[in-house]
Amino acid sequence: MNTLAKISLSVLFTLFLTACEQPNSTKTQSSAESPVQVKEESKEEVKPADTGAQDYKMLREWQDTQEKALNDAIKAATETLTDKQKADSTLMQETVNNALLAQIDHIKISAETLNIQNNEVKALKDKTLEVLTLGAQMIVEGAKMEKNPTPEAHKAFGELQTKLNQLAEEGQQLENILRAKYDPAPAPAPAPAPAPAPAPQQ
Repeated sequence: MNTLAKISLSVLFTLFLTACEQPNSTKTQSSAESPVQVKEESKEEVKPADTGAQDYKMLREWQDTQEKALNDAIKAATETLTDKQKADSTLMQETVNNALLAQIDHIKISAETLNIQNNEVKALKDKTLEVLTLGAQMIVEGAKMEKNPTPEAHKAFGELQTKLNQLAEEGQQLENILRAKYDPAPAPAPAPAPAPAPAPQQ
C-alpha cells in the first residue's frame, strides 16, 4: 500500500472517530429517576428528550464497525492476489483503491440507517458522509495523478488533501471534547495509605 492509500485511510479513520454534539442537559437521567414528577410537568410543557449521550454511543459503535469493515475489505481484496501480483505496486494499489471505494459506498448506505434523533448529531453524520465523498474523490484523483502526473493533477490532488486534512483536524478537536464529556478517562486510584508504624517495644 503506497502513500496514497495510507493517507486516505488515515483521514477516513480520523473522521470516523468524530462523533456527536454535546447535549443541553442531563434531564434524561433525572427523568428516569422521577417518572411521576416528569409526567406532571409534561402537562405544562413537553420538552424533547435529550439523546446526545445515546446518539454518541450509537455513532461510536457504528464507527468501530465501519473501521473494521474497511480493514476487512482491504485484507480480503489483497488476499486474492498472488505473491507475484502483490509485488506489482500498481496492481496492488488498484486493488486497494477499488476495495476502499466499494466499502465507502456501503458505509454511506449504512449511515442512512442510523436512527439519530439529535439535530446536531445528524449534522455531524452528514459531515462524515461529505468527508467520505471527498476521500473517494481523493483516491480517484490520486490514481489519475500516478498515471498522468501533470501539474493540474497534482494541484487537484493537493486541494482535496488539504480539505480532508482540515476536516480531520476539526473532527479530532470535536472528538476530544466529546470524549471528555461522555467517555472521560477513569480517575486515578488513590494512593494506598502508609502502613502504621510498629508499636514501640516495652
